[in-house]
Amino acid sequence: MVVGPTASGKTAFAIGLAQGLDAELVSADSRQVYRHCDIGTNKPSPEELRGIACHLLDVVEPDVSFTVADYVALAKPALESIWGRGRLPILQGGTGLYVRALLDGWNLAEAPPDPEFRALLEDRLAREGSSAIDVELRAIDSIAADRAQGNPRRMIRALEIHAVTGKPPSLARRADPPDWEVTAVGLEVPLEELDRRIELRVQLMVEAGFVEEVAAIRRDYPRADFRRLGHGYPEMAAHLEGKLSLPAAIASTVLQVRQYARRQLTWFRADDRVGWIEPDIERATKLLRPAIMGGEAS
Repeated sequence: MVVGPTASGKTAFAIGLAQGLDAELVSADSRQVYRHCDIGTNKPSPEELRGIACHLLDVVEPDVSFTVADYVALAKPALESIWGRGRLPILQGGTGLYVRALLDGWNLAEAPPDPEFRALLEDRLAREGSSAIDVELRAIDSIAADRAQGNPRRMIRALEIHAVTGKPPSLARRADPPDWEVTAVGLEVPLEELDRRIELRVQLMVEAGFVEEVAAIRRDYPRADFRRLGHGYPEMAAHLEGKLSLPAAIASTVLQVRQYARRQLTWFRADDRVGWIEPDIERATKLLRPAIMGGEAS
């Protein structure tokens, strides 16, 4: 598994690793599951993948809800299929909730989405702000509140699980972890460099047609929830509606992605399975090959 903050180079690193280890990729990105959201999610192109298979991209349309339970239900058979072909799966991405749910074996089947309850919480979120939702969740389950890290979608989902099951979300999600051996690496990039990369990435996204991508989704999927599609989508939609100038939309996107990258670091650094390395693909392949193939890494 290859994890880390956005713009740390996970995808390119994982592709290089897959080439050296005869592996296939399984995406763990909550935004890249959406079709037509290519530029704004930095989805790898066929040219970038260089023939390496990458599973769980382009799973649903932009106006369809996709939950962590949906992800786990698709990721497990993807992993089994790769193993069945005698190849190594590399789980790569920055959505820590997806990674933890899959590797820790969370049981999510008994808490299906409740659209009506969720709509009520989203209305409260709009009226009262995320702090009110956080207070309510902490009164029920402080562990779940810490895991949500102030993310409104995660807080709402946790409260939804509580409403459906009657249990604290952190308990309702517990299950036996799968019997998999996991070698996990996190990509270590200095924050100053990460911030520079994020700003450059957003600028390049706009130059590559990000605004036009959002315009097409607004036209073809008028019911799409841009908050769900990822950072930058609501801002570019607001720009198209005349509510934000393009420079303001870009600045807001850069700020939010930088904040998100720090939350990702906090999440993954709390996972004892993750060993942090510099994104040097040649050195990493030499180090990881013996560990993954059953020997000792030096």
